Amino acid sequence: MNSKKTLVEEEEGASWIYTFADLMTLLLVFFVLLFSLSSVEAERFEKTIRSLNDAFQGDDGANSIIDLPHNAPVKTEIPEEIEESLPATDIAEKEAEKPNENEAESQNVAIDSELTKLTHEINQQFQIAAATDAVEVGTPKDGKVTIKIKGDVLFPSGSAEFNTEMMTVLDSVVLTLKKNPDLKLSINGHTDNIPIQTPRFPSNWDLSAIRATNVLRYMVRGGLEVDRVTATGYGDSVPVSSNSTLRGRAENRRLEFVLEKRAAQ
Repeated sequence: MNSKKTLVEEEEGASWIYTFADLMTLLLVFFVLLFSLSSVEAERFEKTIRSLNDAFQGDDGANSIIDLPHNAPVKTEIPEEIEESLPATDIAEKEAEKPNENEAESQNVAIDSELTKLTHEINQQFQIAAATDAVEVGTPKDGKVTIKIKGDVLFPSGSAEFNTEMMTVLDSVVLTLKKNPDLKLSINGHTDNIPIQTPRFPSNWDLSAIRATNVLRYMVRGGLEVDRVTATGYGDSVPVSSNSTLRGRAENRRLEFVLEKRAAQ
């Protein structure tokens, strides 16, 4: 009886060992888990350090103040055989094909300077012809000089027959061209925007074109070569002033002589 009681008491007194063993097992699992997590963080830390070393490496390679299992990779150089080279020959050829802008600009400046002298001569001829009030000689620009003649002075209203007293003006232009055989002439007729509709002139286009053509015929009869002169009618498409006023419409009714150098043949 006593031996049975003692065995039961001993068995009941040793039950704590199971609880202790379970606790030890849990602690072991816990430390294993911590160790595995710490290993992962170390790997991530190592990768971060390697990236920083790559970013801040010097000419001689990467040097780290933190000891790593392996040295950070040295920045590689591009092999010479695959380095891209500029096609210098092709660029030189393309540049040679382009026009020399500076040379062209210098030529325009020289031509404008020559035309400036010509404008002084034309103004003197118009002064002799007493036609300075009806004629405006522009400033040479881009190798051209434009002479504007008031349409109301040169032509009666609605007519393409120019006034005989303006023949001296036309003769002055012909004389200038004869003295300068390297010049050519463009005759441009312009009107205001007041519509015209007559049996001879159905529109302002017709009126401006016939006026310019009649002036061309007069100059050719005066000895000007046909291949040096052209005539064009623009109607009211190229106004120089507003057509809403009498003064503006009067300025738009005009004949323009455009003198420029002929291309070298």
